[in-house]
Amino acid sequence: HGDGEDGGEGEELVVEEHTCQFCGRHDENFTDENLDLHFWRDCPMLMTCTMCDQVVEISYFREHLLTECENAEAPAEAAQIAEGTCPLCAVAVPADDDGWTNHLLSDVCQKNPRPAIT
Repeated sequence: HGDGEDGGEGEELVVEEHTCQFCGRHDENFTDENLDLHFWRDCPMLMTCTMCDQVVEISYFREHLLTECENAEAPAEAAQIAEGTCPLCAVAVPADDDGWTNHLLSDVCQKNPRPAIT
C-alpha cells in the first residue's frame, strides 16, 4: 500500500482503500467493482456528460466539452457555461479544489442529481 506509483505528481493524494478518490466517501463495501458503480451512479463530484454519456468530474465538465467530448455539438454546449461556474446550477465556484468540494459536498449544489450522503 503506500509506495504505489501515482504518476509522479508531488501533491497527489494517496487514496485509502475503500475510499472514493473524488468525494472522499469511505465504505468498507467499496471493492473496485463497487467503486465503479459509485462513480457511475452516486458520486456527488461526478456527472454523466449529457452529450456523450462519459462520466466526468463536474469541475472539469466545461473543459471536457471543449477538449474531449466526441459529440459535435459539445463546443456549443460549453459556450453556454460561464468559466468558473457550476455547470449544474451556474453558481460561481472558487477556482480551487476546495471551492468545488465545498460547493458539491458542503454547500450541496441544489441542482446536483447525485446529492452528497451526509
